Amino acid sequence: MPETYSLCDKKNAALVGLIKRVASAKRVAVVTGAGISVNCGIPDFRSAEGIFQQIQAAHGDTLASGRDLFDASVVFRSAATADIFYRWMTLLRRKCAEAQPGIVHRFIRQLADRGVLLRSYTQNIDGLERKAGLAVWDPYAPKTSAAHVPWQTAQSVPLHGSMDRLTCQLCSSSLHFPEHSRSAVVAGDECPDCRLRSDARLADGRRSLPTGKLRPTVVLYEEPHPHCEDIAKIIAHDTRALGSRRASPPSALSGNGRAAKPCEPHNVIMVFGTTLKVPGCRQLVRQLANASPASTITVFINNEPVCGKSWDGIVDYQVIGDVDAWCLRIQHQWNLQPKITRWTKTRKAAAPEARLAAQKKPPRTNAANKENSNASSAKDCQPASRKRKRLDACDDGLLSVRRSVRIAERESLDLYHQSSPHAIYVCI
Repeated sequence: MPETYSLCDKKNAALVGLIKRVASAKRVAVVTGAGISVNCGIPDFRSAEGIFQQIQAAHGDTLASGRDLFDASVVFRSAATADIFYRWMTLLRRKCAEAQPGIVHRFIRQLADRGVLLRSYTQNIDGLERKAGLAVWDPYAPKTSAAHVPWQTAQSVPLHGSMDRLTCQLCSSSLHFPEHSRSAVVAGDECPDCRLRSDARLADGRRSLPTGKLRPTVVLYEEPHPHCEDIAKIIAHDTRALGSRRASPPSALSGNGRAAKPCEPHNVIMVFGTTLKVPGCRQLVRQLANASPASTITVFINNEPVCGKSWDGIVDYQVIGDVDAWCLRIQHQWNLQPKITRWTKTRKAAAPEARLAAQKKPPRTNAANKENSNASSAKDCQPASRKRKRLDACDDGLLSVRRSVRIAERESLDLYHQSSPHAIYVCI
């Protein structure tokens, strides 16, 4: 079984060491479940007070279990169960609109700001990652809209869709899901695009066309995932990134790029607030953890133990406790890091364009080198007084540049702390 620690045991030296290793990780992948949104006012699905139990208590005479309302083979079997599904989706959309990001959501945003977040995979459909400021991949968003984020630059990937959009079950057109149930369009309404096409045919004297109904862009049980190939491509990319030579510490590589000896892992996979009962999520964790076992550790954080012997070799550490408390411990460890480390990570996250421009600087040609040598020889022939004046001017310019760099570093550090609303940092 994975090594299990209790988060309440603050004096556990092994737990403190694990927190330090996670806080100093160079690359982090995150997998989250419904447990991270409970403190935000959104109930989970499987607990005693979760959504499944609420549905069972309200519609026990129609549904055998609350899970059936999210089963595509059951919910659309009759008009009665479909109407219950639409009403609950509208109610859940209202709760998601009222909720605000919690500690874990802001913690993931801080990982992105520090430049160490590889990707955040979420099973949640509440859309709180977007509210926290993460770039969320939305395959339904039009490419010309501001909501479109290419998967290469997306920081968060919703595995089971989201409640932000509605899609037609007939023509597959999509539109924004309003946040309030009193709006003109709610789940279960007729598709406006289908209605326009049908009305146009009736105006021409032809027969009408069937119209589809709108439903949220969430993936139900027993239904094929409409974007499974795209998600598989993203997971394969991140798996290669975790297992690449660049992801391994230089001290652990031999001359041919192979691991020469066991090393201190510096890649971390954190799994938050999920019971890992969904097969797709289990496979995701296994695939990421097996990408580079020698340089990656997998940490599972949940209120109750979930990982047993079946997770040997996959999950390295299991921390039992509140996920928010775990994030606060990591943030506290960040605050204890040296100033130079924090400045370096801030500059890396704040100025990627400058670093890319420096890397793409064209090499000097032979003609340019010859001109520079001729110019330097001509300068040597100048009087000593003129050369001294030029050196003084260069020193003044260098001091000015250094002063500007210090001011920019301090401003970027202050901006980084201000952009993290839940951080416990103290501005330097």
